[in-house]
Amino acid sequence: MTDVAQRAGVSLKSVSRVVNGEAHVRPELAERIHAAIEELGYRPDRRARDLAAGTTARTVGYVQVDAANPFFAAVYRGLEDVLAAQGVLLMAGSTDASPARERELLEALIDFRVDGLVVAAAEGSDTLLAREIGYGTPVVCVDRVMTDPACDTVVSSNRGSMRRAVEHLVGRGHERIAFLGGRTAVWTAGERLAGYREAVEAAGVPAWERTGVDQVEVAARTTRELLAAPAPPTALVTAQDRISSGAIAALHATGRQHDVALFGFDDLPFAEQLEPSVSVVAQDPRDMGARAAQLLLRRLAEPERDAELVVVDAPLVHRASGDIPPVA
Repeated sequence: MTDVAQRAGVSLKSVSRVVNGEAHVRPELAERIHAAIEELGYRPDRRARDLAAGTTARTVGYVQVDAANPFFAAVYRGLEDVLAAQGVLLMAGSTDASPARERELLEALIDFRVDGLVVAAAEGSDTLLAREIGYGTPVVCVDRVMTDPACDTVVSSNRGSMRRAVEHLVGRGHERIAFLGGRTAVWTAGERLAGYREAVEAAGVPAWERTGVDQVEVAARTTRELLAAPAPPTALVTAQDRISSGAIAALHATGRQHDVALFGFDDLPFAEQLEPSVSVVAQDPRDMGARAAQLLLRRLAEPERDAELVVVDAPLVHRASGDIPPVA
């Protein structure tokens, strides 16, 4: 600012008034100051200005598994829609499913003195988050549940939606329904497996489970192994989009896509254009992000309120693959 004042031939106070948008600056004076700012490439230091004024602009940190994954990108979009409207800046990073990377990101965001944290990564330890909650940092979990201490949480209707998908397949006459899921240590994967078990138990049909299947290639290989069994499943339920992609690839590679019913969790790009089109449980990650932002803003305004759990419905989207009847 001193450089700007010297270039414009004005006082430091006049520069301060122009930079901060104050009134009572003569137009010709303001024009000289703006010209000097442009010539020098001056930009106000927001942090220094906030420090001098005794205020801070609010910031929120978002920790996700993978920014390239459409689910987490949509959560980010929902967060940003709500927070930006309130003048809150959002900073984000990806963990790549690494607990060490998650801790590194959280520590960095905490060091930046963010006003709150939104965590959509299920792979890490709750110890650091529990510590921050104890210090009074607002924390909201998305697709991750903490119980000690409880924190504001947004999840999909994982268990209920998976149960309804299996019930639909049972209603179409299927008795050999295989479940392909991720690692059950992850809360969402465990909930989806529980929904599958509830449905097959209620229907009196055998449970046929394959877990730890969380990569496309592993899902494709597992599907081919299931199809090669003497009495193969007549239907598959897949617990996440990567598993669905692998299962679809295997069904098409073996020419069984019209013989084996499929119901996936998470919608897929071009799922409606595939042949047959793919039935899915459709989460709404953008709405989940918006709900998480609303919870965080409420926590900032009411720090002493009880933790809240928000369950966002994930409806079934019925397409051709879920209506394929069992083949004897």
